[in-house]
Amino acid sequence: MRHRAGERLRLLREEVGLYLVLVNAAFRSAAQYRVSLLMYTLVEMAGAMIDLAAISIIFAHLPDLKGFSLAEVGFLYGTSALAFALAEMMVGPLDLLGWHVKEGRLDPVLIRPVSVLVQAATMDFSPQRLGRLVQPVAVLAVSLAALDVSWSPVRVLLLPIMVGSGTLIALGLAVAVAAVLFVAPDSSVAVAAIRQGSALATQYPLTVFGRRPALLMTVVLPIAFVNWQPALFILARPDPLGLPEATRFLSPAMAVLSCAVAAAAWRSGVRHYRSEGG
Repeated sequence: MRHRAGERLRLLREEVGLYLVLVNAAFRSAAQYRVSLLMYTLVEMAGAMIDLAAISIIFAHLPDLKGFSLAEVGFLYGTSALAFALAEMMVGPLDLLGWHVKEGRLDPVLIRPVSVLVQAATMDFSPQRLGRLVQPVAVLAVSLAALDVSWSPVRVLLLPIMVGSGTLIALGLAVAVAAVLFVAPDSSVAVAAIRQGSALATQYPLTVFGRRPALLMTVVLPIAFVNWQPALFILARPDPLGLPEATRFLSPAMAVLSCAVAAAAWRSGVRHYRSEGG
């Protein structure tokens, strides 16, 4: 058992190392187009300001959103958007997996001595995705400055844990739904809708969707653990669903579970892949 665990850990380190090598190569290539990267970053910064303005307009007509202040909603928005932006930066190219399958571009990938996931996640990798981090970081910084929270050591420690766990949950979701494209390559729109819908759901208090959907996204799906559950503790708010306080600290466990499910789904997708290329 210990030998098997050690072997899996070694393989994981190798795959992460190969992923970093391929990403580094993409960055070196993109270094020739610095002006393009700068312009994309500026566009993302403008988008951040527009989103902040939109949220401010909403609160200009409403005193709160289901009892949450502007700063608190900004905190939820920023932590969710940051987690999903980090996940997309790492595995964003999986959006094109359906196209690769239909064009037969995945066939040579399967015979290379490199993880299929590592190759698929770095095909058409664009360093410009870094620009997408500007928006959530800006929103999160503004909301943190405006929050009226007593920052205990536990709350301070929980913040990076929440973002890290949320990123892994978002990453697991992206990989799991992308695995469907191995057998249904025309489902790219549906896959993108699931990812975007999940990201949108975590940007606001889950109670705006009603009790049953909020319960579904907590008990059945891990969406609530991207930021909602840990945020309730940081914001010193009770759970509207009445779940025990220990639930606020389950995000790391949910992240591990999400990645395990995603890995199983991906392996199943690879096994059931049938070439459609010419």
